[in-house]
Amino acid sequence: MRFITSILLFLLIIGSVSAECRNKSCMTNEFKFIEEGNSTGHIFYYDEVFNIGSNWYIIFDYPEANTNTTISFEFDSGVSKIHSYDNSIATDSISFSGSSFSEENLNMNLKIIIEGEGGMKNGFNLSIDINKPPADDLFYLWGGMTVFWLSIGAYVIYMSAKLTRLRAK
Repeated sequence: MRFITSILLFLLIIGSVSAECRNKSCMTNEFKFIEEGNSTGHIFYYDEVFNIGSNWYIIFDYPEANTNTTISFEFDSGVSKIHSYDNSIATDSISFSGSSFSEENLNMNLKIIIEGEGGMKNGFNLSIDINKPPADDLFYLWGGMTVFWLSIGAYVIYMSAKLTRLRAK
C-alpha cells in the first residue's frame, strides 16, 4: 500500500511541474539584430512555438554601449508589450501570458521595434507559431477509465471465483 501511495504522490508532483523555459540554453531560436553604426547588436533568444496556456519568454542581450530607451513587442493580433532598458544589466527578458491567445495561428508576426535616443527607430519581424496543445483532461480520462475497467474486471474475477466455490458445495 505504501508503494502505491508513493507512486501516486510522485505522479501528482510530476504532473504539476511547469515546462516553461526561462534560460537561453533551452530556447530554440536566436536572432541577431545589428543596428546601423554599431559593431555589436541585440541578440534575441526565443522559442518559435507559443503554446497557449503556458507563458512564452523572449530573452535578449543588450549591445555594448547601449543608447536605446525602449523595445516594443507587438503581435499582429494586437497583443503588445513595451520594455524599458535597464543599463545596469546585460541580459533581460519579457514574457507573454499563456492566455494572450485562444486560437492556433501559424506564422504570426511579432514586430520588434527598438527605439533609441532622439526617437530613432529600428525594427524587424519574427515569425511565431501559436499552438494549442492537446487537453490534459484526456490524460485523466484515460487514467480514470483504466481504473474503472480494472475494478470491473477484478469484480468479475471475484464473483466468478465465488460462484465456482458455491457450485462446488
